[in-house]
Amino acid sequence: MAKNISVDVAVIGAGTAGLVAVSEIIKVTQNFVLIQDGPMGTTCARVGCMPSKALIQTAADFHRRGVLEKKGILGTEGLRLDGAAVMRHVRNLRDHFTNGMVAKTTRYGERLIQGHARFAGIGRLEVAGRCIEAKTIIIANGSRPALRPEWAALGGRVLTSDTLFEIETLPKSLAVLGMGVIGVEIGQAMAHLGVRVVGSARSGRIAGLSDPAVTKAAAEALEHDLELWSGHAADLAAEGGRLVVSAGPNRREVEAALVSSGRVPNIDNLGLEQLGIPLDERGMPHYDPATLQVEGLPLFIAGDTNGREPILHEAWDDGRVAGYNAVRTAAPARFKRRAGLHITFSEPNIVTAGTRFKDLEPGTFVTGRCDFDD
Repeated sequence: MAKNISVDVAVIGAGTAGLVAVSEIIKVTQNFVLIQDGPMGTTCARVGCMPSKALIQTAADFHRRGVLEKKGILGTEGLRLDGAAVMRHVRNLRDHFTNGMVAKTTRYGERLIQGHARFAGIGRLEVAGRCIEAKTIIIANGSRPALRPEWAALGGRVLTSDTLFEIETLPKSLAVLGMGVIGVEIGQAMAHLGVRVVGSARSGRIAGLSDPAVTKAAAEALEHDLELWSGHAADLAAEGGRLVVSAGPNRREVEAALVSSGRVPNIDNLGLEQLGIPLDERGMPHYDPATLQVEGLPLFIAGDTNGREPILHEAWDDGRVAGYNAVRTAAPARFKRRAGLHITFSEPNIVTAGTRFKDLEPGTFVTGRCDFDD
């Protein structure tokens, strides 16, 4: 490919949103480039929902040994766990999933450019020594786990969802800082695999829930498997070579910690300041959520990068919206989004559908309850 090129559309990021956007773009034009910085394979396949579900399923299989005797299946007391084999199994499945996504990415041949993209102005990018001029650009380069620098400095014992699946074996004890979807799923799975787990939820919220009654029920369910701290900010420190987690009056030495306190959109090193548009305190440009267009420019922002809903099916829909509109900039279509759906694959599952409790106007709804405790 030539050093300086001109295309109809440049897509920054070969994750779910970027790949789906390309599938829409090629219905209209083949004159595009797909730019990927870092390892290929989507977040979901490499470090997200796919390997986490492999871990969750393995944990559920082992955990069920405690109820099989009631069904007449005997001898389960002899079952043992090989933590290293568990993690190898998870990585093998992860690699299989990721290889499939890599193949879908590399099929674009010379239209795939590997390197870091930075804006040099409206419609202009610099990537790996190339200057790319594009009639339209889609930003879809994802997000990364939030991790405080002082915690990162503690070394490999402090994990995120990006590094969790690389551990060689299971730790004996684990602190989970942040009980959102990732924290709940991984924390409970580790507990089901015999790891001593303590989870810290500063806000007291569980898996993104905002309904007080449902949050209470979720917390009570989790406490069957792990210790739950809430209401205090957690901290990590190395003391005499030991890793210590603390939160308010609580304090515990642990072998490892998983920081699952949110994700940061990858927008901080794109050179968005070169576009001459307002950016918020996060460095995020304003965009229309119905079209995903940024400030009326030939620019769209999709997937985890826009900070709206870092969920696979939302990234997929974002990619379709952005890809469709990127080749129809004269009149971008306004899309009505599907009702929200959020599933935490814990035991029991935690599900929200439609408008979240916190977004409802008081006095405009009624609450019902159906209890299956018995």
